[in-house]
Amino acid sequence: MSALGRRVRTGATLAVVAAGLLWMHALFPAGVLSLAVVTALALVAVWELDHMGSLSGRGAAFLLYPAVAVQALVVAVDSFTALDLGTVRSLIALYACAVLFAWPWKSVGARPPLAREFGPLAVWLLPPLFSIVLIDRAYGTAGLVVLIVLAKAGDNAAFFVGRAIGKRHPFPRISPGKTVAGCVASLVAGVVVGAVLLPLTLGERTAGGAALGALLGGVINVAAQAGDLSESWVKRRAGVKDSSTLLGPSGGVLDVIDSLLLAAPVALLIWTWAYPAAGR
Repeated sequence: MSALGRRVRTGATLAVVAAGLLWMHALFPAGVLSLAVVTALALVAVWELDHMGSLSGRGAAFLLYPAVAVQALVVAVDSFTALDLGTVRSLIALYACAVLFAWPWKSVGARPPLAREFGPLAVWLLPPLFSIVLIDRAYGTAGLVVLIVLAKAGDNAAFFVGRAIGKRHPFPRISPGKTVAGCVASLVAGVVVGAVLLPLTLGERTAGGAALGALLGGVINVAAQAGDLSESWVKRRAGVKDSSTLLGPSGGVLDVIDSLLLAAPVALLIWTWAYPAAGR
């Protein structure tokens, strides 16, 4: 089987797993399954960072595994107790905790690179992942489905269109495989998916609702592409092509979830503004 065939097979398998988890989601109270899945993804992503090229053996796990526990605890306390900060304040709390957790490590004289290099990675990686739980809490299964479809439709459009007709490479030093044609195709896919799905799930089924969905879908797609680019930058700094080999030709977990690293918090913020009645 060709590399493309293996990649398609892996993608299809992941899609089936995601569909199964979304089906199981209805069997649990809001936020429970998503918190478990996101925590597992975060732990695997940290493992990948701790074994990634030049980052390997430099103490990433020493800082980032406890940071995962802190983020999970913040979301659990906010979601399953009487605290209930609300959507936007919960997201701010996640970012604040990531920053405050990383800052004290600047005083660790024996390992000066610890906070300088891995503190920013904690802020880049963990609050966006745990914001997916906030989306679940506010918008339920519908919000999770739309987020995943928006992110992955853009990814797939960029890959196949770029592979077919892409010639110009706008970011050769960061992401050599990314093409202008692929970026445009990804944006078009985001706009179309947003125009179709958002009115059917979170918004109003009107022409105005479709136009708003198209706009928000485009914004989320730009954020998803920026997230993909940021993960490529981290890999280039580490001197690797893929975050790991856990998923074969598709790379590692970070390679699969990279588009969510900016798309999830951006979606949460703009949906809170655009669809406040849909939130719980």
